[in-house]
Amino acid sequence: MTVSRSTCVVCLLCLMQFLSGQEKKPTGVNNSCREFVGKFYSWYLTNASKDQGRAGDIVLNRRPYLLSPVIIRALREDDKAQDKAGSDLVSLDADPFAGGDGLAEAYNVGKVTVRDGRCWAEVHAVWMGKEDQMPDIIPELVIKNGNWLFVNFSFPNQGWNLLGALKALREGEKQGRSSTKKGTP
Repeated sequence: MTVSRSTCVVCLLCLMQFLSGQEKKPTGVNNSCREFVGKFYSWYLTNASKDQGRAGDIVLNRRPYLLSPVIIRALREDDKAQDKAGSDLVSLDADPFAGGDGLAEAYNVGKVTVRDGRCWAEVHAVWMGKEDQMPDIIPELVIKNGNWLFVNFSFPNQGWNLLGALKALREGEKQGRSSTKKGTP
């Protein structure tokens, strides 16, 4: 069986195009995720510093479409619990999107990892003109209906993540109510 030279060239060109397309797609997704996260933190820094409400409320009020329904529900439950408790602190004692250190002067997006339809972007805070070497925030995102959506925020230097912290607060609140009913401190 003989294969013509032109058939080999056509097959080789098709293979090269397929492989080059495979390489470009993750790069496009990485850049898209990086840009989305960078724009979010630029907007958040500008607007949250002017907002007089509870940390993070500006996103819930102005751009909830950027957050997963799970984050929205958890943050609203947290707000309700704090409103109910009055001056006693029962809610998240940190900015849900910037962490326990509060707002930095700037945020830079570093390494972006895309795997299994999820994106993790390493965000570095800038303090006094110097960027932190380690990431301060690692938001996790998914694409839904063609748009990026935040599904969690991790704070590796502080050892917590948003959804985990909010869940622990609500569970602690439930345990506190049940122990009060039983008469234990």
